Amino acid sequence: MFWTDFVPEKNRIEITNEFIINDNWDEYNHAILIDKMIVLDNRLDVFSNGFIKNSHYWDFENSLEKDNSFTCSYWGNESYIKDKIYFDKNNGWNWNVNGIEKPTIGKLENGTWYKFSNLLMNTKYYKYVYVDSIGKTHVFSVNKANY
Repeated sequence: MFWTDFVPEKNRIEITNEFIINDNWDEYNHAILIDKMIVLDNRLDVFSNGFIKNSHYWDFENSLEKDNSFTCSYWGNESYIKDKIYFDKNNGWNWNVNGIEKPTIGKLENGTWYKFSNLLMNTKYYKYVYVDSIGKTHVFSVNKANY
């Protein structure tokens, strides 16, 4: 199990189905990697009482696996951005989506889990994001730096 409440962020990271804001990005760290995930453990239900009560102990690493149908990244070839980075609007640079350069990736899909990484200099820090049926995001932080 992994502790998910410890957040080493010096500033906010906000993720919706339309954009991300990461106040931790700076001139040295302004990358992002987003992987669509497949659910392996049917108990991973953000609306169940057991999950809500114990979400900070949930083992996301063994409950989800990467879905190779969607991986996208941005590695900061442009100057870093302290504003919203939109998924469904052109930010003035291209995402790398499954090896293809695209100006947008579209809104995050409803009913889908995602893993966000490279958000901090800490490479063992992730955000798991579930987009529910109405497009609301449920965000869970995992820091494996001390494991």
